Amino acid sequence: MRERDGSEHRRHQRNIAPNRIDVVQRAASLGFRIDPADSEHDDQPGIDAVLADAATTAGSTVWFPDGTYNLLSGSARQPNAHIVLVKSGVNLEGQSRERTILKSGFDDQGRNSVYGMLLQGVHDVVIANLTVTSSWNRNYSTDSRSNNPDAGGLTYSIATSSAGHPTYNVTIDNVLVEKFRRMGVRIGAGSHDIVVTTSLARNATDVGGGGAGYGFVIQGDKHKTAKTNPYLGRPDQDTYFVVLDGNRTDGPYIRHAVIIQYWAHNNLVTRNTFEGTQLDAIDLHGEDEYANEVSHNTVIASQRAGIGLGNSGATHDKTGVDNWIHHNELTGCAWGITVQYGTERSTIEHNLIRDNTALAHPPVAGVILGNSSNSVLRNNRFVNNTVEGFSAIVLKDDRAMGDEAAGGPRNWTILGNSVINSGTPLVDTSKLGSGNVVQPSW
Repeated sequence: MRERDGSEHRRHQRNIAPNRIDVVQRAASLGFRIDPADSEHDDQPGIDAVLADAATTAGSTVWFPDGTYNLLSGSARQPNAHIVLVKSGVNLEGQSRERTILKSGFDDQGRNSVYGMLLQGVHDVVIANLTVTSSWNRNYSTDSRSNNPDAGGLTYSIATSSAGHPTYNVTIDNVLVEKFRRMGVRIGAGSHDIVVTTSLARNATDVGGGGAGYGFVIQGDKHKTAKTNPYLGRPDQDTYFVVLDGNRTDGPYIRHAVIIQYWAHNNLVTRNTFEGTQLDAIDLHGEDEYANEVSHNTVIASQRAGIGLGNSGATHDKTGVDNWIHHNELTGCAWGITVQYGTERSTIEHNLIRDNTALAHPPVAGVILGNSSNSVLRNNRFVNNTVEGFSAIVLKDDRAMGDEAAGGPRNWTILGNSVINSGTPLVDTSKLGSGNVVQPSW
C-alpha cells in the first residue's frame, strides 16, 4: 500500500481498551438479563444497553464470555441490525471464536437487508474472537446460476459504512461468519485503514448471483462510469488502505472469496487461503477497482479462476489500472488467472499455477488474456497441469462487455515464464490484438 507520493503506508495500530466490561454482569447491573445458553431468550436488548453504557467510559472493551447469545430483535438505534457500533474507542471481543456465538434470528429472504453487526462512522475499534451466525436451517445450494429458493439468514454478518463520516482504524480479528445471504464481511463506502485478519467465512446461504455468497468484500459507494475515481476527496465515500491478511474461506457454499469493487483502491489482499469457491476466488470485479495488491495467497480448487481481473455482467467490464498480482499459489483451479473486458496496466508476476487436473470450460488454461492491454506477464510458473488440452497461456478474443468493445490482448509483454509438465506453453491466436511481445523461457 502506497501513499500518493509513493511512500509506504503503514497499518494502523490496534486499539487498546483495557477497561474490560463483562457483558452479562454489566447487563444485570443495568436491569437486563443476558442468558449465554442457546435459548428463546432475546439477549439483544441487554447487549444494546451495555454498548450504550460502555460508550460513556473511555477505553472500554465489551467482553463476551463463551456462550450463545440469541439476537432476536434489532437495535434501538437501527432496527435492521442487531449490534450497531457508533462510539469510537470501544472494542467488542469474545472469549473464543468457536464458543462465543452471536446467533441471529433475522431471516433475509431477499426483501430487506439485515445486519449482524454494523460499524458506522467509528474509528479505533476492535472486533475479535467470536462467531456471527444465524438460526437459518434450510437447504444450501451450489448452483452459481440460479438463486437458492431457500436462501436466508443475515444479509451481511459484519459491515462497515460511513453514516456520513469515514470509518477507520478498525481491526476485525479472528472472527467466523456464516449463514449469510450476501456478504460475510463487507468493508463498505467511506472506510479506510481497516484490517481483517485470521478470520473465516463459510456457508453462505446463496451462491446464485446478484451479490450473493461473497466472503470478504472491499467496495466504494456504488459503481459509477467515469474516467477517474469520482470518490477521491470524499472520505465518506472512498474506500482504500484495507488489508485482508491471513483469512480463509471454506467451500463449497461461497461464490467468491474476495470481491474488490466500486473504485476501491490501494488495498492489500495477502497470505489468505481460499478453497472450493464456485466462481473466481479473488475477483477484481470489473468496476474500476485500481492500484490493489494481491500477493502470497493460496487458492485451492476454485471452480473458475483463482484470480480474475475484469468481469462480465450488467454493470461490469474492466478492472482499473495498476493492479499488482504476485507470488500467489493457485492449485487445482479451473483457470489460474484471467484478465478481460478492457482491463489495462496490470502486472502479473511470480505466481505458481499448478495441478490443474479438472476439465474446465474451454479454453483449458493457466492464464487467459482476453480484451486487455499494456500489461506484463512475467516469471510465472506452470507446473503439473496435466488435464487434456491444457495451455499455459491463452490469448483470446472477448465479446463486448459493458462500455468495452469486443477485442483481444494488445501490447502485452510476456517473458520469463516457465512451463513444466503442463501441455502447450502458448496458444496465440495472433489475428486477435496486436503489439504483444512474447519472449518465452519455456
